[in-house]
Amino acid sequence: MAAVEAHRHAGTRKPRQTRRRPFAGGFAGIQERWRAAREKFKWWEITIFIVGVLAAFTVVGALFFAVGNMPSRVYTDAPVPAVDTPEFAVALSNLVRAPIDRGGTVTVLNNGDEFVPALIDAINNARHTINFSVYIWKSGELSDKVLMALLRKQQQGVQVRILLDGVGAARIRDKAFEPLIAAGAKVEKYRTAKFGQLTRYHRRNHRRAIVIDGETGFTGGMAVSDVWLGHAQDPDHWRDIMFKITGPLARRLQSAFVDTWVSSSGEILVGPEIYPVASADASGAVEEFISLPNSPADDEQSMAYFFLLPIMAARHSVYLGSPYFIPDVHMTRVLEAQARAGVDVRLLLPGPHIDDWMARASSQARYDELLQAGVKIAEYQPTFIHAKYAVIDGQWSIIGSPNLNSRSRQLDEEVAFGILDPTLAGQIQDIFFREQQKAKPIDLKEWRKRNPMNRMFETFSRIFDQQS
Repeated sequence: MAAVEAHRHAGTRKPRQTRRRPFAGGFAGIQERWRAAREKFKWWEITIFIVGVLAAFTVVGALFFAVGNMPSRVYTDAPVPAVDTPEFAVALSNLVRAPIDRGGTVTVLNNGDEFVPALIDAINNARHTINFSVYIWKSGELSDKVLMALLRKQQQGVQVRILLDGVGAARIRDKAFEPLIAAGAKVEKYRTAKFGQLTRYHRRNHRRAIVIDGETGFTGGMAVSDVWLGHAQDPDHWRDIMFKITGPLARRLQSAFVDTWVSSSGEILVGPEIYPVASADASGAVEEFISLPNSPADDEQSMAYFFLLPIMAARHSVYLGSPYFIPDVHMTRVLEAQARAGVDVRLLLPGPHIDDWMARASSQARYDELLQAGVKIAEYQPTFIHAKYAVIDGQWSIIGSPNLNSRSRQLDEEVAFGILDPTLAGQIQDIFFREQQKAKPIDLKEWRKRNPMNRMFETFSRIFDQQS
């Protein structure tokens, strides 16, 4: 009886429904689903859906995939002149469309203990104008100090202009600047999120361009946040370098403020208080320099060549410090070629303390090929090292805001100086080797023994190279 009952229930059991695969049936199956969609939805609903999907793919492509047309290789028609020759400066000047200048001084400022007093002193001595542009601005002790000093000068009749980046200054409220604005200061934001302009929102103003009276300027890696206070004494305070520049150097830095200012505020800056007349004597510590305020277009990447040509010109040494080192294929090939040719190529990069793990993994994905070619890599251990510079043959220095990554080459507004001056190069080179003592050298054999999961993460991170 039990067997009969079981048989009866088995006969009435519902057949198991199999889930239909999206593309089952091949082309015929796709046609069937298309007819079903047309019957279920109106034509305008389908049109809106298709437009939305295409728009989403377009935005994702613009944000996360390569921009511009990169040549398959970069080469020269003749040997590159050494960096201390007039021929090199002429070649670089024409390559990036920037003039050759002379004169002015550069002072190296290590960490907040040197930078903050120098900045406040320069603000206190301002007579006419203070133009202030940095990428990051966060509330805290340093912000309070800077805002107080700026307010005091504005109340004394000095015209203060502040250009905030729409992303970099997202961590400070507009209310913090209200006393300054009430006193007559001008505060603008660069590229805030606006409907219809979102495809350019990811292109930021990364420049450090602080200029007082058109004669004293500051550029480098620092900005306004408490991570730059002190002397890199712990992992909460970053190791960084800022450069105080004067004379012709500062006057060139002014242009890096002016063009982003007008695009954000509409105010065209004119007059001798912005562009002081240069004295007949252009003497100073700097023999020669080229200033490059870079606004990369899709097929124009002059900042990449601003680093690439000096490295190609190296005879003896290439020392690079960068918080975000994501070289393109051309930079990688040139570094490898120079190392194989016997040039001492060294990189000082962040260690475990970094604010962007994805960028570090993407950087480490290049270690194997660079180490194999003879490039020496060391990772700084005590804290996040955010200093940005290059020194070629102890003669030519590159300072300013750019990182050696895709954003600085292809997306962001940057400003850099290439400077021929052995004294400055020697100072930066000394800093480079002192910091090497606090860094961990990367050994190729040991590197290849790292965790397979780390290898997988490094490979995955390269998908986002364009935004790192």
